[in-house]
Amino acid sequence: MKVAVYKRPNEMAVIDAPQPHAQAGEVVLKVHACGICGSDLHAVQYGFGMPPDTIMGHEFCGEIHEIGAGVSGFKLGDRVSALPFNSCGECDRCKSGMEIHCQKLQGLGLGQLPGAYAEYVACGVKSLFKLPDNVSSRDGAMVEPLSVGLHAVKRSAIGAGDVVVVMGAGPIGLATLTWAKGKGAKVVVSEIAAGRAELARKLGADFVVNPKETDPAAQVREMIGESPATVFECIGVKGTLENAIEMVRPRGQVVVVGVCMEPDQITPLRCIFKEVSVNFVLGYDPPDFDETIKALASGRIKPQPMVTDVIGVDQVPEMFEALRKPGGRAKVIVEFPH
Repeated sequence: MKVAVYKRPNEMAVIDAPQPHAQAGEVVLKVHACGICGSDLHAVQYGFGMPPDTIMGHEFCGEIHEIGAGVSGFKLGDRVSALPFNSCGECDRCKSGMEIHCQKLQGLGLGQLPGAYAEYVACGVKSLFKLPDNVSSRDGAMVEPLSVGLHAVKRSAIGAGDVVVVMGAGPIGLATLTWAKGKGAKVVVSEIAAGRAELARKLGADFVVNPKETDPAAQVREMIGESPATVFECIGVKGTLENAIEMVRPRGQVVVVGVCMEPDQITPLRCIFKEVSVNFVLGYDPPDFDETIKALASGRIKPQPMVTDVIGVDQVPEMFEALRKPGGRAKVIVEFPH
């Protein structure tokens, strides 16, 4: 089968690899679609200890092609999305709903288990979520990044009528915007790229400001006479966390969703004087996948404008190279014939 793999830092390649077979407790999916994640870009840039020829890709959906021993509740041809990891289900973290923090976690697509930039991928049955007929396979590949945005919003204290700031309109910022709007909040998006700013408008942002031209907090103060109570930092660049802390009101909350890959610094005294709460978030819990799929099926969220590019697996290396440079792209989907 044809797969896109990590070769060495800043280099991807397309190669042929053996097709997986379902082991006990597993299924093999014929992949329909797989999104390119910012974490993938970081992994290729920094290596993350991945061996050469690691099959990447963890935002995916497909149809069940093969079923291993002991699997029930699914049949051949079922379309599913899947958590991109296997957890033990037995440790205290798993039992308390924190599977993503499982002490025996094995992730797909980042070096431990083969990922879904591939025509076929093996998954544990416990990771599967059936897709309703009215949820497209392209949307099915969006369940994972949308669940990140949902998890971030659920970790916040926002409610209907609140005015919040989302810093950054990349895929995770746009996912966070989508769910904040779904909670009934008014959202000011801070974004310097014109193309991504337009995507934020299409997804329902109440105001979109360029932080090089307008202070997002000033926009909020104009709306409600006070600085924002909640700021979602979805950029992950050195200095943006400090900017978020400066922006939020006293006793406000900063939710850190962006992944900064280098040492950063903040001014603790500012946090103390303002009594700021700073919450970091990682991924999602399994119920977030379920809620996302139900919201897609009901039309409660309509994230389709997030998809700016659809490519074939042969184009993955050149797209990774293109995505190293800032631009107007948001979610890029790798599609396979199905």
